[in-house]
Amino acid sequence: MSRQLKKPAKPEEPDLLPAMGLFTILIPMLLSMAAFSKLAIVEVNLPERSMMQMDNDTPPEPDQQALNLSLAITDKYLVIGARGGFQPNVYFKEMWTFRCKSDAKLITHSPDDVKAAVESGHGPKCKDGSEMNVEKYLYEIESIELWAINKESEEDPGKVMWAVYTNGGTAEEAVADSAYVDGNNNFLMAPGEGALGLNPPSTLRKPGAGADLATLTPNSARKLKPDVAAKNMIYPLSAYDLIAKDLIQIHTQFIDLDDVDNIIIVANDDTQFDKIIQLMDRAKEAGFSKINLAKLGG
Repeated sequence: MSRQLKKPAKPEEPDLLPAMGLFTILIPMLLSMAAFSKLAIVEVNLPERSMMQMDNDTPPEPDQQALNLSLAITDKYLVIGARGGFQPNVYFKEMWTFRCKSDAKLITHSPDDVKAAVESGHGPKCKDGSEMNVEKYLYEIESIELWAINKESEEDPGKVMWAVYTNGGTAEEAVADSAYVDGNNNFLMAPGEGALGLNPPSTLRKPGAGADLATLTPNSARKLKPDVAAKNMIYPLSAYDLIAKDLIQIHTQFIDLDDVDNIIIVANDDTQFDKIIQLMDRAKEAGFSKINLAKLGG
């Protein structure tokens, strides 16, 4: 008998359902673990070789029509300088806001309290009472806040200033967003009560619906709607907002000068990058398009 030839079997299509299920799980997990960094471009203007002055040459006379604006940050205050001198110091109390992994809530501590806890072998505490990882708590810092302080003298410890803010968060977790100003461009603010003014002032009330207010954003004047007024909050006034208000006024007042768009941010080598980014953002929003960095005392 002759052998019966078998026809080759038709290849079966692979079952992709298990692989698709795996990718469905992996993609959201990878996205949740991704870290996004805020990038900033720093303009550094170096002089041409032909423009450099030799030691024996007489330096050029300063331009009397230039603004020569600078913004310095130290560990205690911010200060704006220009050709005519310096504005009053804007003192602040530094605070660290964390996003806890245990309850996903924000909580704010002073650096001194955090360092004391870490030195004792503990991590900063969350709202639910749990402790952050003492080795990794720095990675959980959401932002570095600078609470404005009103001081009568250098020796005066001062009091934290409180202001009325819009709520950039949710009803369950309020987050201070934009500070309100009145018709005279003044913040709705008052010094806090208790030691160092850490308690909200009883004299500062949230404006009700129908009040005419604005924020530092251009053309933001409006009457408060009932739903917006209900969500407003009282929160420590940010030193960044005080500086932003002054920068806006300076840029508007000296708009005709050639270097009105220039500003130099001066900081120490150990200044946290988050602070520099915050100042750069405020300067850009105020209209300064050419931002340079310099070392404090360098």
